[in-house]
Amino acid sequence: MTIKRLVLPCIVSIMSVPAIAAAEDPGASLRACRSLPDDAKRLACYDREADRLGEQTKSAGAAPAAPALTPEERFGRTGAMNREESDRAAQESRELGELRATISEIWKRADGLMVLTLDNGQIWKQVRPDSQFRLKAGEKVRIQPAALGSYLLSGESKRSTRVSRVK
Repeated sequence: MTIKRLVLPCIVSIMSVPAIAAAEDPGASLRACRSLPDDAKRLACYDREADRLGEQTKSAGAAPAAPALTPEERFGRTGAMNREESDRAAQESRELGELRATISEIWKRADGLMVLTLDNGQIWKQVRPDSQFRLKAGEKVRIQPAALGSYLLSGESKRSTRVSRVK
């Protein structure tokens, strides 16, 4: 008898969520879940939407992206938690193996470090100045992971320099 009292309202509330908003917009369906006043119903709605979005991602053949942390989720995170998250993100970026791009803009800072804007919008800078390393706009470059979390950028001349990503 008590199970019927718990299950029936959950089923009714699940069916009454605003058609889980627009099916194309995952944000709309999650916002609809957020509007539910009952904690259990809201959690059930989030779980259902997460499963549905996971199935859509699998059917599209894409790897599920890690959701950005909300301000509430970031609140109170310790250094260890943040390091764990950044280590995971660094590992994912290293799985690519290398990045090939074309330099769209290049300039030198006052301290002699080159700053490169790539055709994909990323901005990289040299870690330390190297007067022997030269590049020009329009040149194709390759960025590869190196030891201890660093990256090596090499141009058409096959010379390389250590770089770090700015943006």
